[in-house]
Amino acid sequence: MAQQKTREAPKKEKASFASFLSKNQESSQLISEGFPVELTGMSEEEAIVFLKDEMDLAGDELKTRQNLEAMEKYRKKVSQFMKYIVKINYNFITTREQKKLRSGRIIKPMYQIQVIDKKLNQLASEMLILHGANLNLLARVEEINGMIVDLMAE
Repeated sequence: MAQQKTREAPKKEKASFASFLSKNQESSQLISEGFPVELTGMSEEEAIVFLKDEMDLAGDELKTRQNLEAMEKYRKKVSQFMKYIVKINYNFITTREQKKLRSGRIIKPMYQIQVIDKKLNQLASEMLILHGANLNLLARVEEINGMIVDLMAE
């Protein structure tokens, strides 16, 4: 008699409760920081590409449909992109020492910004240059809104 070999089905990894909680915690943290939930589980590079693509799509929509909804969506996407770049690419170093000079004057703590990834910093700069026209439009709208608020306050 020939022996039949039984094939074992590949075992699927069951999602543990801890991993579920971890993902849930990560997504709630992203939401609280103002980022989209889609970033949950993405690597930094994937998240940057996702946010950049979202910003580009919103910019294209703003070019074709110049209305308040498209402008607000574009502003939100630019803000998310820049916040994420700042979050992962810059390290803020604070010297906590407060020194007192002989004259009695106190020297306040100093702050230093350290760029972690120069390529990422260059990408952020290029994105701001590419979207310069849209950002200028947003700046003008904000200026007008500020004037309206000032008029209403008087």
